[in-house]
Formats: sequence, C-alpha cells, structure tokens
Amino acid sequence: MIDSFKDDYAFLSNFYPSIIVYNTIEYPTVEHFFQAMKTMDEKVRIFIAGLQFPGQAKKAGRQVDLRCDWEDIKLKVMAFGVLQKFKIPHLRAKLIETYPHHLIEGNWWHDNIWGDCKCVKCSTPGKNYLGQLLEKVRMSAINEQKELGPDPSF
Repeated sequence: MIDSFKDDYAFLSNFYPSIIVYNTIEYPTVEHFFQAMKTMDEKVRIFIAGLQFPGQAKKAGRQVDLRCDWEDIKLKVMAFGVLQKFKIPHLRAKLIETYPHHLIEGNWWHDNIWGDCKCVKCSTPGKNYLGQLLEKVRMSAINEQKELGPDPSF
C-alpha cells in the first residue's frame, strides 16, 4: 500500500508539476486546474493558472463564486486533470511502477473525500476518490502497454 503522496511518491500528488491545458489555458498542476474549474469566470481561471504555487491555487479556489453544477461535475473534472497529467510519459511510467500497490491519499487535513485523513478526529475511513482514480488510470495505462507490447529494440 502507498498511503502518502510524498518523497518517492510525490508525483502522485495534485501539487506535483504537470502542465494541464484546457481551453487554451495552461495550468501548472492538477491542483491549479481543479481549483480553476470551480468557476465559470475565465479571468479567474487565468488568475488561478498564473499563481506560483498549488497551495495558492487551493486557497484561491475556496474564494471563487462556485459554479452551480460543481457538485455534479467535480469528479469528472478531477478525472480529466489526472488523465492529462499521466499522459506525460515519465509520469505515466512512474504510475505504472506503483502496481500492484493500493493508492491512498493519506492526509492529516481532514480530506475524506479525495483521500483518507489519519487524524484521531476522523474515525471513519475516507472515500479516497483520488486514490481510486489514480488506480483506474494506472490500470488503463497498464492495459494499453500490454496491447502495444514491449518497446522494440532497434
């Protein structure tokens, strides 16, 4: 089991650098992309995309006028961002290398939707939607690799 997206597994975090392009806007991380999609205001999206650090994007995302369909689409938004991230070949290879480990976005900041908080206050397991999504993307990448076969030696 991989239950912390730090150190050797920092690349699994949404804070890890990975350019996501959506509607001609480049987001430096999945976190920037996800937070920007909370609003329909393109100027705010561009502002969030331009923030230097993903923590700043997360903070900005808490202050936007939330789009009315956010609860209905947030899982799809995250799926798109994660899929785009792991189209980057070196990140895709690293994700595949995590197989067969169960991926859990373990945390201490009470995120029991995307991860599983380990603090004593959070007594029930989190939904770990990010971990589940990463495992689905990983399985898809593994299956695609099997279909293509090994890299040929020339």
